[in-house]
Amino acid sequence: MKNCPNCGQEVQEDGKFCEHCGEKLEGMESASTETMESNTVEGSDSGIEASKVVAEEPKPSTQPEPVYSYAKTLEDSSAGSNKKAMKILIPVLAVILLICAGIFAFGMKLLPGGVALSTEEKFLHYQEKYLQDKWEAMVALGFVNEDLKQSSDMTLTGEIEGSEQMSKYLKDSEIRLKYDMDANKNSFIVNVNAKVMGTDLLDAFADYRDGKFGFAIPVADEHYYRGDLKTIMKNLTDQDIEAPDLKKSAKNRKRMAEISKKYGNLLVSTLNKNNLTVEKKEFTLENLKEKYHGEVYVFKPTEEDLKNYFEKLADTVEKDSDLEALLEDAYATSTWDSALGLGDAETPKEQLSEFAKGIRENAADTAKQMADNDFQWQIAVVGKELRQLVLSTKDNSISLEIAKKGNDVTEQINIVRSSSENMYLKNSYSRNAKMLEGNISAGNGFLNIQALQYSIDTTKHSVLMPYGTYTVNDPMGLGAKFTLTVSDGAKGSSDHEFVVEGLEGYHMSFSGAKIKLNTTKTGTAELPKEKEVDISNYSEEDFEKLSQTIQTGLMKVAITLQGELLG
Repeated sequence: MKNCPNCGQEVQEDGKFCEHCGEKLEGMESASTETMESNTVEGSDSGIEASKVVAEEPKPSTQPEPVYSYAKTLEDSSAGSNKKAMKILIPVLAVILLICAGIFAFGMKLLPGGVALSTEEKFLHYQEKYLQDKWEAMVALGFVNEDLKQSSDMTLTGEIEGSEQMSKYLKDSEIRLKYDMDANKNSFIVNVNAKVMGTDLLDAFADYRDGKFGFAIPVADEHYYRGDLKTIMKNLTDQDIEAPDLKKSAKNRKRMAEISKKYGNLLVSTLNKNNLTVEKKEFTLENLKEKYHGEVYVFKPTEEDLKNYFEKLADTVEKDSDLEALLEDAYATSTWDSALGLGDAETPKEQLSEFAKGIRENAADTAKQMADNDFQWQIAVVGKELRQLVLSTKDNSISLEIAKKGNDVTEQINIVRSSSENMYLKNSYSRNAKMLEGNISAGNGFLNIQALQYSIDTTKHSVLMPYGTYTVNDPMGLGAKFTLTVSDGAKGSSDHEFVVEGLEGYHMSFSGAKIKLNTTKTGTAELPKEKEVDISNYSEEDFEKLSQTIQTGLMKVAITLQGELLG
């Protein structure tokens, strides 16, 4: 092992970059072992000397060069293309994911809609529109709930086939969860009740309302304990923490939209007539074997384009007060980690500064590797709809293909790698009237698995998902079948019935199972009626005593339950 000249941590002998701080290690092998030890172990002066060592021209090495980690991109290996990995695409993919976060997380748009868009803006707009349409479809179907006020009662029950003993335990047993969330009031209330064979095993309440946290477990204790969260943490840890504020949800949605636009505009600014070409022609979806005629956009940046982009990205990230505030509001990592004894974490500003530093220090190397490996970003559009997206290098690519014939649509993600098997994930579906029917499959071309079949009613959904059936057959061929049916329940509720059958070939103690989850559109969560006790100024000893009291109460319940199970 050797030590990094920048941070002093141990690194791999053949490593090119420090896995701890990202410092470039090339050239260290040209120094003697004694010199390296004296330059990396001793004080600040040794750090300066070590940097001089790194700057020296490295001597030829007979050892094979290792693959860089994270954004250090692809190796320049004499062994040929079979060692090249997908890591060349990671820097741009990271930026794309950051941009898409604003769409998938909050359904926001990056660019103004539709009119007078430049060629460069259209390149990003068509991809954004595809993602935006996907988001809106998820909301419409009921897979995503954007409401800042939500509530539901959820009741879980089960049945077992082929085992009388297990069936006995599940009879008159259920788990019930009730919740009520109102972000505008900074309020969240949850009730949990668990019964086993008719006996209350757990009855619990918890709430968070405008900075105060409370809980009650009536089966174990007759009080409702509640206190100011910030005061409690200050007394216990002597740390000032920021209490969660659900009211910031709406504000953070707007903030995320602005952040997404910022990075979208940064990406557009890198495009120009010299590196982005547009041509009307026929193109082929190679994996879906379909041909279309439309516009093909090819973005092939030069090394200088990429270097400038990464440097601008680093500057933007480092000075991004909106992103810093979003991270602080969403996680408050520095104060909570410290308060909970998890160490003094870096603040969001420090984290962004370190991230920007890594991008900036590796901008030139990353740009060179990407240019040398013929990185390009291509999309194909028919009318105003995306049909193809490809990120590729000489030997590797990630692509999305979209084929449409009337109401039939197939979308397939493909990963092509020179060093290993290709992979794909395919979703084929058709919409007729109100029904959406399709299947999801995956594989490598030789082993192909139909992962899920679905038939969805697009007009009805529960608080969790659309009505319909979802079926999975055991890919191993042993006969198991898993079916989820979502349909109307009693009194306007929804039933989610999950049935497992055909387990005889798995040497299990039962042959099948049926699990039912009933959900309501609105919930009945309530605050506990027990006497309220203020715990804002409880000491650590007070909390230990309270914990023992609750544990004793729960133990009594467990003993009662054990007697019934054995009876």
